[in-house]
Amino acid sequence: IIVLALVEIIVRIFDIAPQYGTSKMFVEDEILDYRMKQNFTGRFVKHEVDIKVYTNSYGLRDEEYYGKKPRDFNILALGDSFAWGAYGTELNETYAKLLEKKLNENLKNRNYRVINAGVPGYGTDQELLYLKNYGQMLEPDLIMLSFFVGNDFFDNMQSGDFTVKDGVLVPAKIEQSSLEKFRNFLLFNFRSYRAIERGATRLFGNFISNTLGKNIQYDAREIQLFQKPIDEQANMQFDKTKEFLDEMNSYAKSKNIKFVVVIIPLDYQVNNELKEKFIRNNFRNGDFDIEQPQKILKEWAKRNNVL
Repeated sequence: IIVLALVEIIVRIFDIAPQYGTSKMFVEDEILDYRMKQNFTGRFVKHEVDIKVYTNSYGLRDEEYYGKKPRDFNILALGDSFAWGAYGTELNETYAKLLEKKLNENLKNRNYRVINAGVPGYGTDQELLYLKNYGQMLEPDLIMLSFFVGNDFFDNMQSGDFTVKDGVLVPAKIEQSSLEKFRNFLLFNFRSYRAIERGATRLFGNFISNTLGKNIQYDAREIQLFQKPIDEQANMQFDKTKEFLDEMNSYAKSKNIKFVVVIIPLDYQVNNELKEKFIRNNFRNGDFDIEQPQKILKEWAKRNNVL
């Protein structure tokens, strides 16, 4: 115990492994469960990621917003960590800012501003609430909703998935195995464990991926999305998601705002090697459609004249 305590002290003193997650960036919110702090500056840390993050006076990971001028065309980018820019993405590398740059390079008639309103862990329900309660202050001409196939369907059936503890976002109601809970406890409380895990990943990452990874079964929640016929649980997720999309679309129309949905796929939907492994491990028997979630979203979009 003394040795482990000394290692922990050394790791903290020399900042070998900073606090896991995003230090003290979140606050509780009565409407949204939680949101990002206003005018925050800190660090986002995960396994091989350590970047500086900041928010503006609206609590968004973006440059300061000073109001709309006649030539401005505002695009409000709603979403979760993909829109926010997790996993080592600097602000100017997020797809919101890359889109902003391309629009202004190729279309000179307007000044396009893509406002990054992504928040880690948000589902479509929270993004809808944000739009109705806070988004209008940013005067959007177009709403761009980021939808991640991997967890948004499931998240839309939940509420209170995350909670804020000392400014850090931690899982609340999300189903986790005992091993996952224990690992998360170590990650959030012992920086020495994070340093050890990071070293093990560097040394044995390829072995884990190539050897053990072959036998790993994918999350049952994801598998449900592709099964045919669609089971009751997945059908409820699809229907609930379409309800939120209907409400967001109706709100946009009432404000004369254009509405676009950006569908973000799972890695094994676009990587043929991973796709073959996924099918081999999970659909040896039984019918499935690997594009079923996208087809459902596209069918909804076509029926409602949404891009």
